[in-house]
Amino acid sequence: MKAIDVKIAIRDRQLVNGETEEMSVVTLGTMQKENNSVILKFTEQFDVDSVCSTVLSVTDGKKVTMERSGLYNSELIIEEKVRHNCLYGTPYGEFMIGIYTDNVDFVTNNDGSYSLDMKYTIDFYSGLAAENNMSLMIIPVA
Repeated sequence: MKAIDVKIAIRDRQLVNGETEEMSVVTLGTMQKENNSVILKFTEQFDVDSVCSTVLSVTDGKKVTMERSGLYNSELIIEEKVRHNCLYGTPYGEFMIGIYTDNVDFVTNNDGSYSLDMKYTIDFYSGLAAENNMSLMIIPVA
């Protein structure tokens, strides 16, 4: 299938040491369906100097692979009921993190939009570092 233009609204809520941090961003990108996967390509801008190109693939509605390039190079695998060791890059260096996913829910909505909800934990050296809830709303742009 040919790639279509989409608007992507991302909301990420993270619980770290009892404190909740939230981030919301809206960006434009493309979406393409291939076999049993949906592939999103978009740019994330965290601040003036921090821009990342992101490719997010949803396979079988339960496995998400997120590859970022730019200031934060990383490859994260978010797969329901599975723990993965993943490479996460920062401007200060790269390190391994563990990601255990409680839930991945990818839904095609009646209005033609899509939603992706993920609930997962991140650990460093087997110690819990953060609990994450990330939601994406993907809306085709006419």
